[in-house]
Amino acid sequence: MLGRLVAILAGVAAIVATPNATAQTADDSPRDEFIMNAWSNPADCNRSNAKRVPFAALAADPNGLIGECVAVEGYWSGRAIFGSTRDAKARRSNITDRLRRKRIGIYAQWEIVGEPPVRPTRTTFVGRVGQCETQWPGAMMVMGYCHYTGGPILLVSQAFPS
Repeated sequence: MLGRLVAILAGVAAIVATPNATAQTADDSPRDEFIMNAWSNPADCNRSNAKRVPFAALAADPNGLIGECVAVEGYWSGRAIFGSTRDAKARRSNITDRLRRKRIGIYAQWEIVGEPPVRPTRTTFVGRVGQCETQWPGAMMVMGYCHYTGGPILLVSQAFPS
């Protein structure tokens, strides 16, 4: 019991002491670390060099686009984007299994991109495609969108109202 308590306290201490993370590829993912946040560098992935992709295609099957710099338009709600306002407004929209292939999780430098809007807002996001299940192999814990669910994610470098 004491050992478990010590492990939990050590984990909490690590979370509090960990600085913001930067974007990482699966190959250079840390081992036994906490992933607090991630994003893409706008100097490398931006509106001028991003490949435009349809929301539905990326949400349903990101595998062919992993690591690619893309621009995708959708409705921003919480820590995810959706293909429709109806899906974005659904109860527990960011985590429900019912919307698993109808949303894309987002990680961003929130102080640059801004906090999520109060109501779903049509937004174009630019960033690198990833997937919760494979983005950070070996990480002890991943916070944010992937902490609660799985599927495609976008490591955002830029966001623009549509």
